[in-house]
Amino acid sequence: MHRFFVETGPAERALLRGEQARQIATVLRLRPGEHIVLVADLVEHEVELQAVAPAQVTGKVVARRSVATELPFRLTLAVPVLKADRSEEVVEAASQLGASRFVPFTSSRSIVRELSAAKRERWQKIAREAAETAHRGAVPRIDELVPWGALFVRLDGRIVVCWEEASGPSLLEASRDGDVSLVVGPEGGLSKDEIDTARSHDAAIVSLGRRRLRAETAAIAAVATLAAARDR
Repeated sequence: MHRFFVETGPAERALLRGEQARQIATVLRLRPGEHIVLVADLVEHEVELQAVAPAQVTGKVVARRSVATELPFRLTLAVPVLKADRSEEVVEAASQLGASRFVPFTSSRSIVRELSAAKRERWQKIAREAAETAHRGAVPRIDELVPWGALFVRLDGRIVVCWEEASGPSLLEASRDGDVSLVVGPEGGLSKDEIDTARSHDAAIVSLGRRRLRAETAAIAAVATLAAARDR
């Protein structure tokens, strides 16, 4: 069944308009009698379609169940704005893997230093679609762009910075329990001064191994490693 996130779960009847109605009617070409799933507040609402048109779709709720696919902890990813579509690749993959929030940032070696409202909205759409694909119960949030100096007050839980020059500890050793905020640097990496700033905010500086990774690879690998280890 096709899945759609909604702001509020329907009571007995469901009403969809706008882009979701258009997608159901003209892209997916669903018909009355078919079922979809609407997701809100970690609850799935199974809906039997009754009337389908590009402007409006209606249906009745036939079942409800809790969503059991979210990670058992909050995982925030501080992601640099990368060249081309590389940040979008990170948002898509990390959303499927279970990240709950993205905090875009710039640092001294960042090549791209802006995140327009349109691009941020695109990131949010990508996160939503990826979460739907993964059958998640919540859509990750995309925060506003912040500079490195203001990043750490926006993060919560255990802050873990992945740095190519770190000698240890490992990612898993530094984030065994509780909520986690992962930070991965831009194409040019992070400077020692920036690492000192991170340490002043009690961040753990960790290694992802002996190989040098591209920024997008490091971000996705870090999220995947942590999610797989603690998704119990």
